[in-house]
Parts: sequence; C-alpha cells; structure tokens
Amino acid sequence: MFTEEETAKKPFMMYLTSLGWEYISPEKIDSLRETWKEPFILPIFKKKLLELNPSMGEEEADVVLQRIRNIRANIEGNREFLRYLRGQRTFYSKSEKRELNLRLIDFENPENNVFHYTQEFWMEDIKKDRADIVLFINGIPLFIVETKAPWLFNIVDGEVKDWRSHAVEQISRYHEEVPNFMKYFQMYMASNGLNLIYSATWNFNERNVYRWKTEEGKDYGLQDLIFSMLRKERALRFIEDYIVFFEQDEELSKFVLLPHQVRAVERIVNRAITGDARTGLIWHTQGSGKTLTMMVAASKIRRIPELENPTIIMVVDRIELQKQLVRNLTKFGLDFIVAESKVHLRELLKSDYRGIIVTLIHKFRGMPSNINTRRNIFVFIDEAHRSQEGDLGIQMRSALPNAFYFGFTGTPIDKGKIGKGTFNLFAFEDMKKYHRPYLDKYGIKESIEDGTTVPLYYTLAPQEYRLDRKTILEEFFRLYEEKGIASIEELNKLLDKVSKIKEVLKAKKRIKKVAKHISEHYKKFVEPSGFKAMVVAVDREACALYMEAFKELYEENPHSAIPPEEIAVVYTPMHNDKGILKKYHLKEDQEDEIRRNFKKRERPPKILIVTEKLLTGYDAPILQTMYLDKPMKDHTLLQAIARVNRPYSDGELHKTAGLIVDYIGIFEDLQRALAFDSKSIEGAVFDLEVLRKRFAELMGRAEEYLGLLRDNSRSWDKKLEKLVKVFSDRKKRDDFIQLFKNIQDIYEILSPDPFLRDYLEDYKLLLKLHRFIKAQFYPTDFERRELLKKTKELIRNSVDIETIVDGLPVYKIDEHIADTIKNERIDDIVKVYNLRRSLMRYIKEHQHEVPYLEFLIEKIESIIKRLEERQISAKEALEKVIGLSESAVESVRSYKESKLDPATFSVHWLLKSYGIEDVTVSEEITKILLSNEGWTYNQNLQQGLLRKIYRILKENGVKQVRERVKIGKDLLELGRRLIHDTRGSL
Repeated sequence: MFTEEETAKKPFMMYLTSLGWEYISPEKIDSLRETWKEPFILPIFKKKLLELNPSMGEEEADVVLQRIRNIRANIEGNREFLRYLRGQRTFYSKSEKRELNLRLIDFENPENNVFHYTQEFWMEDIKKDRADIVLFINGIPLFIVETKAPWLFNIVDGEVKDWRSHAVEQISRYHEEVPNFMKYFQMYMASNGLNLIYSATWNFNERNVYRWKTEEGKDYGLQDLIFSMLRKERALRFIEDYIVFFEQDEELSKFVLLPHQVRAVERIVNRAITGDARTGLIWHTQGSGKTLTMMVAASKIRRIPELENPTIIMVVDRIELQKQLVRNLTKFGLDFIVAESKVHLRELLKSDYRGIIVTLIHKFRGMPSNINTRRNIFVFIDEAHRSQEGDLGIQMRSALPNAFYFGFTGTPIDKGKIGKGTFNLFAFEDMKKYHRPYLDKYGIKESIEDGTTVPLYYTLAPQEYRLDRKTILEEFFRLYEEKGIASIEELNKLLDKVSKIKEVLKAKKRIKKVAKHISEHYKKFVEPSGFKAMVVAVDREACALYMEAFKELYEENPHSAIPPEEIAVVYTPMHNDKGILKKYHLKEDQEDEIRRNFKKRERPPKILIVTEKLLTGYDAPILQTMYLDKPMKDHTLLQAIARVNRPYSDGELHKTAGLIVDYIGIFEDLQRALAFDSKSIEGAVFDLEVLRKRFAELMGRAEEYLGLLRDNSRSWDKKLEKLVKVFSDRKKRDDFIQLFKNIQDIYEILSPDPFLRDYLEDYKLLLKLHRFIKAQFYPTDFERRELLKKTKELIRNSVDIETIVDGLPVYKIDEHIADTIKNERIDDIVKVYNLRRSLMRYIKEHQHEVPYLEFLIEKIESIIKRLEERQISAKEALEKVIGLSESAVESVRSYKESKLDPATFSVHWLLKSYGIEDVTVSEEITKILLSNEGWTYNQNLQQGLLRKIYRILKENGVKQVRERVKIGKDLLELGRRLIHDTRGSL
C-alpha cells in the first residue's frame, strides 16, 4: 500500500542510515532525556561540548547550557542560537582565565561531529507534538522532517490539502505549540516519497518552501535527493553558510538558499580554493536571488582559512545599484566599507586592506597599474556587461592583475557587442576547459518551472499610442545596437540624443490619452485582482507629466479614475530642478516609506510611476502589471520587465503571471527586442495571445466534463447520480480539480477580456461542477478556499452557480435512515456519498449538543478512504456509514432525554460504548477532564489525570489494563475537544 510509513518515512530513514546518520529509537532517545520537554540528547551534547572546547570544565558547560536554554523562543532567539552554532559566541574559561570562542560544531572537520536521527520524537511545551523524523548534530536538534502519503489531496482536519500544504501547516503549528523546541531547529523538510521540499524554520510562506534538486538541477528519486541534500558535509554547510536572516521593512525574516544558489556558491568557493580558473560568469535569471548568492559566496570566501584573509571587492556601475547593494549587505549583516572616492579606493588597495569593499567601477579611473598584486583578491561584478569592456574595465584589471573576477548577471550573454565582450572577460576559461560559457546558470525557463519566478506576458497597446516603427523606433534600435547599451544610465543618454522619441512620448495630448487608457485597464483588469502596477515613463519629466494627467483625470471624473493618493512618483531629484520636476521631489525617508508600503497589499500606493529608480533590484511580489512607455531592449528590457515576475500568494490572491502593456511597440518584433540566444530566453515573455490560446486549449480538455452537465437525455437526479459515479474515482476528481485550477489561473489574468465572452457560460458550468465536487466529496471543506478573487466575484453575480449545490439530495438522518437508504433505487456508491454528506450536515447541526459526534467524522473519513483505496466494497462502506448514522441519531435522542449537560453526556455516551452506564461515573470523569486544562500540554498533569481515570475505571469493572488504556486514550481526546469547545463559548 502507498502509505506514509511505507512510501516516505521508512525510505527516508533508510537513506539517512546509508549516509552515516546513526539511528536512535524513540524509546532510547526518551531514556536519554529526562522529559519530553528536553530538546537535546544531553549525554551526547555535553560530551561533544567538552571535546570541542578543551579548556571548558563541567561547571562552564552547565553555564553554557543554561545560557542556551534561556534564549527567547521566537525568531530572534532562533537567530541568536544560529550565532552560537556558528561559533560567534564565547565562554569564560576558568583554567585560562579568559573568554574563548565557543564551539558547538566543528565545521572544518566533519568527522569530529556525531550525526543522529530518530522518529516519532515527542516535544512538550505549551502543548505536545510528535515530529516524524528529527536530525541531531552533536545532540542538538537542527532539522525536523514531516513525511506524508503520496496523494495529491488529503482530508486534514476537515480541509482538503495537498501533502505539501499539510506539511507546512504542521510545521507552523509546531512553532505555536512547542516554540522552546523550534527556537533550536534551523530547517524543516517534508517528503511524500517522491519529492523533497524544505525551508527555514520561522518561515511558513509557501513562496519560500523550495523543492530540492540534485547538483545537475534534474529530478531524481528520493534516494538521490537525500544523498545530495543531507550528506554530512552539506548538512553542515546549510548550518554554517546557507541559512540567512534579513532585517527587511523593520521585520526580521529568515531564509535558506535555493538549490541553484547552493550550487553556485559551492562552485565559486571551489574555484577560489583550487584556482582552476581566475574568472567565472554566474547567470541567475532576474528575480531568482542573484544578490543573495553573491553575498553568501563573499561571506564564505572571507572565512576560508587557506585563502589567508582575502579581500573582496564588490563592483557596480550605478549609484542606485550601489545604494541597493549597501542596503542588502547591511540587512545580511556583513561588515564592509564603501569606497567614497577614487582617492579612497586607491588608499584601500594600496594599504592592502583585508575585508569587503563596495565601489562604483568609475572609481578605478586613473588607478595605477599593479597597485595590489595579491592573488587572494576576489572581484565580484554585479550586472557584468558594457562597463567592463572599456577603459574602466582595463584599468581595474591592470590595477589588480592577479585577482579572481566573477561576473554576476540576471540576463544571458547576448549576440551583439556586449555578449562578445562579456564572454571574453568572464566565460572564456570555462568554455576552453569545460565547454560551457557559465560557471553556473539558472535560466528563465527553469526558474518558472521551479516557481521561483512566474511567466511574463505582454500585450500591445492600441496603435495610436505606439511609436512610428519605420522611422523613430527603427532609429532607436539601430543606435542601441551600435552603442551596445547595457544599463539604464546608458539608455537615458541615448534617449537624450534621439530627440524625436521624447517629443512624441511627452506630447501633452498623448500623455493624457495614455493615462486614460492606463486608468481604464487598471480599473478593469488589475484592481479587481487585488494586485498593483507600475508605469515606466521615458524620463523624469514624463513621470511628473503622468502624475499631473492622472490628477486631471480624477478631477474630471472621480468615479472612473484612479485617486491620486493611490499613485506615487519616484525618481532621482536634481538640485537644479524647477517647476513640475521639483514638485514631485521626495525626501529619502518619504521614498523609503513608499518602497515599503507598495509591497503591502492593503497600503497605498497601488501604482508607481518611475523611469530609472526601482527598475533594478526592487522586489515587490504584489506588483503584477507594468505599463511600459519607455523604449528598451535586451538587458535593460529584461531587467525592467522582471519587476513583475515575482510570485505572490496570499489567501484569494494568487499571482500566476506578470503582464506588460507595451505603449512603445517594442514587442512587435520580439526577436529584435531580445537579441539573445533563443534557448537562453525561452519562456522569457509571451504574447498574451498565447495565454488566450492556452485557455481555449484547456477549455477544450474540459469538454469531457462539461458534457456531463450538458447531457439532456437524463433527468436532473440521474445526472447527479452519473456525476457521483464518475467522480467517486479519486484520480478523476484530482485531474478535474487540477484542470480547473489551471483554467481559473488564466481566467484571473484575462478577465474581463472580451475574448472570454464565448467561454463564459462554459466557465460557469465548470464552476458549478467544481462546487458540486467540493460539496459532495469534501463536505467539511466547503468554504471556497481554492477560488480566486475574480472567480468569487463571478459567483456573487451568478446565483445559478449555487443551485447545483442546493439541488443535491439530502437524506433526513433519523431512526428510519436504514429504510430510507434501502428504498433508494440508485447505486450503492452514490448512496455512500449522499449519506456521508447528509450525515456531515447532521453532525454540524448537533455537535454543540453532543460534542461526541465529532468522533464520528474521523470514522466516516476512514471508511471513505478505505472505499477509495478499494479495501472495501461500496456495499460494505454503505453499511458502515448507515451504522454511524444510526449511532448519531441515537446519541442525540438520548441526550435530549438525559437532562445532562453536553460535556457530561458526551463522556457518558463514550463510556456507554464500553459498557459503563453509571451516570455518576461519567459525571466524576467529566469533572476531572475539565478541572484543569493544563493537562492538555503538561505531561505530568496528564499522567496524574490518567491515574485517577484508571482507578475509576478499575473500580467500575474494567479489569484489563489494555482496555483501561484504550478507554483513557479516547477520554483524553474527547476531553481536548470539550476544553476547546468551552474556550470557544467564552
């Protein structure tokens, strides 16, 4: 059978053992820790602590342990403990009478550490939880693993979830219920026996839960994945290097590197150590975390002893990029120095400064040759393109002739001048030795497949707004290619020379018309979806003119236009600006506030108007649409449009694509707009027409399902019977739900495109079918969790979509239910699902009277699961559900006759099923269960409570110990439900 135990858990543990992780049974590990409140394997932890710190005595070890125990149980405490793990804390040695560096792990010598794992690991704090697998290094719990059955959907706590969501939710619950354990764990993983996903603890956003892949980036079996990720050396690397805390927007966040980032860092570090080449090009597509890769690699290189305290120089070519880099380095927590001038940079290099230097490439102008000839200098160049080819690049290499040079780019090598120059500078050695142009590559298509970025679509604005292609746009393309433009700064200088472009784009009538078109598009397509937008204008003055136009439109018609307070203009102020340009100057703190608020769903602004700032390095996942009114090409175009390629998911908002509305006409010739190798930009941007075709194709695939509803040869009740028969096949249901999800995702992007008009009625039919399946097969999860914003709006405006649910047959659950079912002339499989849904409704109506009824839900779902796995027949399943229905009716009838309160009656009904009918016994046990809710999370209190219950049971004829334990377990579960219900009524 494909159970969680057989398909995921056992293989996971078997592969850990193969890697040299030593297994400790749950019984043994419990004997090594005094209570379930103990996170550490103390004998191992203390032994390794003394071994790794020879100047530490028993007394100092106890002090260290107490300090670690006192760490706060939150994300700040988790960061503090990581500092302990990384050797960034000290202890006082009495023997040496001084502070010494504290070591909990030996990262340089993996064999000096011990690696253990266990299963069914109990954790007790606010509540009790049990983790599937826990991995320890030197007795410290560092990795927690959840294993799941390999079903696409599981019913969990009455909600339909896939295995991934369920695992993340469980990990999230651990943080709430056992925070004094989670403050030590650094990563969590989950597997369904096929895939391995992972993330940093204290981060439950599914956007930050990644699928592990092997070094080659290919999908292999679970064994390959675990061997790749959890071999001892790499497990240590995750702890030492690949977990990152970031202070962003005044909030502490935690991340772990993605597979491609881990791979790139390891390749850079390996090259630094071996020196097999002195250059390397890292292409990680825009939005995939290139800057973080660069910072982690720099941090790692700085700490490698054999590199003898190296110097790392981070080079950018624009002031805005330097500011962004400085912000990121500060958030990351790296020590660095900024070269304030050419003289300052010269002094740093001449004085043999060891550390991280941030500089603009322009500060190398006039730098003397051979100013520093050390071989342990590493130059990291961000967006390594045009600026590296001229005198500045030559002077930099002449000044540092023996340095390593690593180029980092978010765009691939192009076919023109820039591409040739980039290849010669950074890729030549790799091509010569390894027959590849990149030291590491993470392309656009791969990032979309991984969900690191979302696909981009473009649509051309009406012809009347676009540039004349034969004259103006052709001249722009020609000059762009001649000069080999690679940055926004160079692009701006080019646009200054092509005067016709700015004249056309900034004409007052045109600005007003385009602003009106943007307003209409935003109000129809973007605002209803809940996302935000960006207007890219040709220059700073155009930004201000657009703002004025939006204000004017609002004054003319406030009902159809965008309120000015929802729009913000961001550009670089100049000291000699006057008039309209000066009007929209922002102070630094104002700009910072706009940057922060734009990222937040509920905060204005909803639209940003920019021309240069925020077009590179700014990450706002809620940004979905870009209105492009600035000519761009190649690198500048890819960098700009990548602002809308970040995934976003928050409740009913689920961003599956970014959209570019082209007011220039750049995308009329995609090959000219993006002159890269076709494989490099595969999947970079698609015509929106492709999405329309995809929608039509998916609707065609849905035809087999639509036919079930259109079948007029059957009466409505027979049609419903047919639907139940078809979708009682779990795979058929899963296939439909996935197809519907794909169709809905596209509908959310396209709506209200007139293209959808011909499909609208069919889409509503699919919605009806989706509602039917959710109501009939997942009756405890009927809250439209899977429906997105525009689709929900369609339901609100189409009452008939609900009628399919209203028309579903409902059995009256009473003492005649067996006869009712028997007299129904329909298939048993249909009866099972109709009865199951009817019984669920009955339980929901009466569970406040008889909380015991909640026990039946688990039993019902167990029967359904066995039916769908073909362990029992439909006839057997029906008999069992009928039996539960009769039990439910009898319990409600007896409650109304008993005059007992709901809690006491529920205990009484449970005990009665074990043959104990004395009401006074039920009353006594109910008082014990409700006397102190502390037993629900305190093991000692729980054991004391059980002893009292066992004594009462024994006195009332339950002689067998095994029977008392079974009844006690049921009573505890019922007690938890009763306490929860009591809390809810307060």
